[in-house]
Amino acid sequence: MTASPESTSSEAALQATLAADVATLRAQFPETRALYREVCGLLFFRYGITPTANKLYGLVRKGSMGTPTEVLAQFWADLRGKMRVTIDHPELPDGLKAIAANAVQSIWQAANEAATGELTALRAEARLQASEAEAQRDLARAAVVVAEQETAATQAGLDAEQSARAALQGELDAERQAHAAARARQEAGQRQIEALERQLGELRTQFSTELERTREQVAVAQERASATERRALREIDQERTLRQKGEQALADLRAELAAVQARAQDAAVAGAEERARLQAERDTLSRQLAEAEQAIERGQAAQEELRAELGMAVRRAERAAAEATATRRLVSPRRGAPVTRTKFKPGPA
Repeated sequence: MTASPESTSSEAALQATLAADVATLRAQFPETRALYREVCGLLFFRYGITPTANKLYGLVRKGSMGTPTEVLAQFWADLRGKMRVTIDHPELPDGLKAIAANAVQSIWQAANEAATGELTALRAEARLQASEAEAQRDLARAAVVVAEQETAATQAGLDAEQSARAALQGELDAERQAHAAARARQEAGQRQIEALERQLGELRTQFSTELERTREQVAVAQERASATERRALREIDQERTLRQKGEQALADLRAELAAVQARAQDAAVAGAEERARLQAERDTLSRQLAEAEQAIERGQAAQEELRAELGMAVRRAERAAAEATATRRLVSPRRGAPVTRTKFKPGPA
């Protein structure tokens, strides 16, 4: 049967903890036989693992294979000797002494078994919690992947819009050639149109740059959040002391993401206002360039459709961020008050 990822991870964590404890004992007990004896007690009493000669040698790696065998035999002999209880009282008959000794031994064994069972239950609960946290982390990573795919689809839409703009520019050039006879009367108007097109191109370049910067900042924020989550999993024993720092870091990342989204919204609003101004100036030339104006209006309609698609992509990214927030809350159910999430609203079309 193939081991599940959760059991493999729990086993790896147990091995790492055990190796750290053995390293501590190695510094405290430089003598080989004493070190093997302490490792026997560590495996049996702390971890509930039955020590064997091969397991002891694999952890200590000192001396010959005969040394852990001898130490292990002495360990079992000492343990059996401790489990035997002798009642020595001059006024008690031998039969009563034996009964009392057996009763004390039974009580000690029952207490030892109860403590071992409780330790096993606590260890199983800790492993279960670690497995659930890893599953929630995998779900959050899947949501991030979906958001990145939607962002790539949005970029493809922008590329298609630029291709359509190039086609419209070609049509406009052909229209100008067809009206060469009226070029003398329209030179002033065409110069104004070219200036407006250059301004529109600069706005598009600025918007594309801002959008790329926003994507990079979102990727950095997501990577920082993943790093914080990984550190929380590795340092689960120190979760109480590090929880507030992790929450503050997550709040800073969300604030940074909200600021980036706000800058993107401001850029979109500025672009909309600039297009409105260009539309007003172009209307003054509508009597001379009616057909050219129709071509530009078709390009604006394509841009509006692209803006609507961009708004839908932003809303899907918001839903992915909300799912990631819910996932992190499930990972740490005993956290304090939840951090307020700033919702990004796309600018008016």
